[in-house]
Amino acid sequence: MATDEHATTHSRALPNLVIIGAMKCGTTALHRALGQHPQIAMSTPKELNFFFGPVHADVASPPSWVDGNRWRGIAWYASHFPATAAVRGEASPGYTSPNHPRVAARMADLLPHVRLVYLVRDPIARALSQYRHHVRDGTETRPVEEALPDPDSQYLARSRYHERLLPFLDRFPRAKLLVIAQEDLRAHPGRTLRQVVAFAGADPALVSTGATGPSTPTMRAPLNGTLQATLAAALADDAARLRTVIGRDLPHWNV
Repeated sequence: MATDEHATTHSRALPNLVIIGAMKCGTTALHRALGQHPQIAMSTPKELNFFFGPVHADVASPPSWVDGNRWRGIAWYASHFPATAAVRGEASPGYTSPNHPRVAARMADLLPHVRLVYLVRDPIARALSQYRHHVRDGTETRPVEEALPDPDSQYLARSRYHERLLPFLDRFPRAKLLVIAQEDLRAHPGRTLRQVVAFAGADPALVSTGATGPSTPTMRAPLNGTLQATLAAALADDAARLRTVIGRDLPHWNV
């Protein structure tokens, strides 16, 4: 759908910062905190879901918001970003969903110079948080011991962060991708926010001294030892590859 002509036409109002996930890792808190910076305009609503979904849709019965807004067109997407803002951003965790493998290619086509932020957290805690989310909304009825290890679910797949990042690493320079641990955002909110702001191209000195990270405490997975070991074994190889990519340890993780 995107062409160089389209990109040029709308470049002044297209985003130059996108938070691509991960689900249940603090994207809402980061979106809110960045939006408080005077040089950064974050979209309203938060999740525009523009890079997945059908290119064309029946406007009489369009797809739901969560099924993607690609069909709405580039002008619709650009309308969410004031052209006067130095940094224009959005946050859609669905961009790294296993259900949407074409997102990275579509994004690279339209936004080849965009900066990408990917939030991560302890992979087992993230999977458990997603499980509890689906229990609350009624879409998950299985016990945790059955649901989390299920290879046909997304609990493990979304926690395989390196695997989710591969399409973006294949299409964007490594310097355009910042990986942030939710544990750092919670423990050192000011310092971590300044890091994100500087990466985005705004002035880190203007980060509010009262800026805070996610308000909920880190969820330690209250799982039996057998399930904990099963999940750790399924995620360990991916976590090791992520550590290699980001060049540092993640000592608070259980994987």
